Amino acid sequence: MNLNRRLLVTGLLLPLLVVSGCGDGTPAGAQNLPGTGQARDGDVLAAARSKGTLRIANTQANPPFSLVDQSNKVVGFDADVANELAKRLGIEKVEFVVGTFQTFIPGLQSDKWDAVVAGLAVTDERKKQVDFSCPYQVNGISIFVSDRNTTITKEADLAGKKVAVSAGTKQEQQARAIKGARVLTYDNSTLALRDVATGRADAYIGSKFTGAYLAKQSGLSVKPVEGYLTSEINAMAFPKGQEALTAAANNALKEMIADGTLSTLSRKWLGGLDVVQELRQQPAC
Repeated sequence: MNLNRRLLVTGLLLPLLVVSGCGDGTPAGAQNLPGTGQARDGDVLAAARSKGTLRIANTQANPPFSLVDQSNKVVGFDADVANELAKRLGIEKVEFVVGTFQTFIPGLQSDKWDAVVAGLAVTDERKKQVDFSCPYQVNGISIFVSDRNTTITKEADLAGKKVAVSAGTKQEQQARAIKGARVLTYDNSTLALRDVATGRADAYIGSKFTGAYLAKQSGLSVKPVEGYLTSEINAMAFPKGQEALTAAANNALKEMIADGTLSTLSRKWLGGLDVVQELRQQPAC
């Protein structure tokens, strides 16, 4: 199966996973995050070391951060960071588990996975429910439109337009704040950008790296509007109260920054961008 078809198939399967995870058939994007910051029992890091496996959630349909390649292997920037994290924690194997931005936090709380390495934005609401590592990337958020579009050049132009976003992301909240915008939610960026390319949506708000990657790999007729809307801080997420795991992950991340590993991985996947340079412009963790 080629990459484009695999991305589409993954995108089509994810909505089924979201509905079953919600339990009540709530449409994608309508399910709120749980209001509890309940902690998991036991030492997650010690258990992972004992089993030799660290369960890490990502979407597996959000290139260049995580995707499934032609050999059925989960690859991408987040996947490489996750593998490097496990190695530095002394854990032999990473088991990647597919999730969505709507299920990442409930999955941590219910023992479906041990960590989320998926470009999850750090927000005050999420801090109440999970523990975050220090930031490992800064993600530039852009507007994408069809190659044929010449009227949308800034956020104000989205008023009254159909705006596509990945459900449960910070960009969904941003889109809903645009006066008169009709927000269309999707379970991954692949499906959202396809609708922009075909005219079913007027614009997409999301990672410039993801959009550019998809446009190139899938032959989508979309383009980014010049400049960034915002930049968001992304971090790894862990179950609430797992201090040993969070501290060990922070130490591993500091090592990856100091020895150049994080710079190498980001240049490989993010169009030559060195995320460490971006991180150094942020407040110290």
